[in-house]
Amino acid sequence: MAIGQKLEEARNRKGISLREASESTKIRGDYLGAFEAGQFDVNLPEVYLRGFIRLYARFLGLDQEATLADLDLELGNTSNRSQKKSLGSLSSSEAPESVDYANVSSPQVTSASVARNSSPSLAKPLLIVGISSVLLLFGLIIYWAFSGDDGGETPVAPGAGSGSVTETNPPEGRPTVAPASQARSLRLSAVGPINRLIVIDEGAEDQGTLEFPNLASGWKKELPFKGSFRLWCSSLENLRFSVDGEPEKGISGEGGGSFAWPPKP
Repeated sequence: MAIGQKLEEARNRKGISLREASESTKIRGDYLGAFEAGQFDVNLPEVYLRGFIRLYARFLGLDQEATLADLDLELGNTSNRSQKKSLGSLSSSEAPESVDYANVSSPQVTSASVARNSSPSLAKPLLIVGISSVLLLFGLIIYWAFSGDDGGETPVAPGAGSGSVTETNPPEGRPTVAPASQARSLRLSAVGPINRLIVIDEGAEDQGTLEFPNLASGWKKELPFKGSFRLWCSSLENLRFSVDGEPEKGISGEGGGSFAWPPKP
């Protein structure tokens, strides 16, 4: 009689179900069902397989050694070789009596749980690095826009043009710059998309700052200022300006950069 059939008949004689047997032996119910069906390829090291069979046979009142002998016949001649590989340094062919079989699970389940546990620990540092990079980039843009040396040229963002003025319709003579206390008029217009434009009135007592995000082509704005102004634009090639009704002028350069008016010598 096959070992699986012997186990099933012994359990039926005790009048218990697989679930009750699993709760009593602390062996998973799917393992017990596989044993009774004669299926021993449950992805377990042979040392644990033999320990489960021994424990289940003892619980059912069967001869443990005879049951293990039937298991050897069921597994075939290759069982001894695979047993040696699975035992490692253990010399005994049986599972230690102190093994907690309820905690034994297949390698696939262990790998999946390790992957789930490690995912949050990897995601948190990546999130922190990403946020820090965005904050650093934003800080550099603000620094380029508002920092500068009064005695030298206005700083230009990396990769930007020189920030010099090119007149689309140059006047016959350049007008004289009015005193800083006199109110002037600045007209700005976009000939292409501009992600961000920052304008600073350097003649004002508090150096008033205006910021214009997400400007579309065709946008226009007229602003008062005193004496001089400074600006930072994300797309210099798409910006035009006019002072006191003069013809519109463009700013040379491409990409983000700063510009000051009147140009400093």
